Amino acid sequence: MVTCGVVGATGLVGETMIKVLQDRSFPSVSFHPFASDRSEGKIVRYRNIEYPVELLRPEAINKGMILFGATSANIAKNWVPMSIAAGALVIDNSSAYRMDPDVLLAVPEVNGYLITGKENIIANPNCSTIQLAVALSPLRQLGNIEWVSVSTYQAVSGAGTPALEELKRQQNGTLPANAADSIHENIITSIGPPDESGCCCEEVKLMNETCKIMGTDFPVFAATARVPVRTGHTEAVVVKFDNIVQSNEAVKILLESPGVAVSEYGSSPLDVENTDIVIVDRIRNNPRDPSVLQFWVVADNLRKGAALNAVQIAEQYIAAGSV
Repeated sequence: MVTCGVVGATGLVGETMIKVLQDRSFPSVSFHPFASDRSEGKIVRYRNIEYPVELLRPEAINKGMILFGATSANIAKNWVPMSIAAGALVIDNSSAYRMDPDVLLAVPEVNGYLITGKENIIANPNCSTIQLAVALSPLRQLGNIEWVSVSTYQAVSGAGTPALEELKRQQNGTLPANAADSIHENIITSIGPPDESGCCCEEVKLMNETCKIMGTDFPVFAATARVPVRTGHTEAVVVKFDNIVQSNEAVKILLESPGVAVSEYGSSPLDVENTDIVIVDRIRNNPRDPSVLQFWVVADNLRKGAALNAVQIAEQYIAAGSV
């Protein structure tokens, strides 16, 4: 049994982490919700007990504590080093440490075997990366992957509570003066400003994180967009192998893969909301190239794309440490 806490407990991901911890009967003896001074003193319910929200100070951190981070990268850079120094394990959902070569970036179904139970920080990947890696990794049984192309249609909840509230206002008729700020009945084709190469931050995360998690260096060609959906990311994926592959063999492999469900036609974000499954839909060979597979991937970005993956990391950490 451990002491655990959620940093950013009153945010959308933090609230989902608390729910997942309860859903999975996480083995904790005590719980601490942490947030900013704006939320200090608010009440969070965990296992039918009311806990006041605290500010994260060094004296609140115990050696061996597991802290789930649900803050921005800038904020994480402040509290994570302090928590590690106090002896806590940090499972950080921000992008601050994901590409640090000394920090494990983990999706338990893919590279969870690397968790030793001795880490002081483990990074939780980007939401769109997690579902892609869960679907992609088992398919390496078919052959070597030469490249991957992925186009994402990402839900508004990926941008947090304010974005969801803005979507609701727009759906109720309050539209922004600038059409570029509208998400209702719209598609925004850059999630974050493009960098010097023309790639936005979500695309860079997909390209870099996927290869780090899978321990490979094949190119990932990513295009990401925000769509007017509350919850659930959808991805159109194309995978090029170095040999001829059969879509029915891919189906068999995915049916036996942890965390995956296979669909023949028509999966949508509504099918995955509030669930823990990654649906791989419409698996097919490209008719012009039998070494290419195409499919859709759909998952709840708040659960498997953030909170659930973080809790699964903690569960594996505990299991590894007890061996």
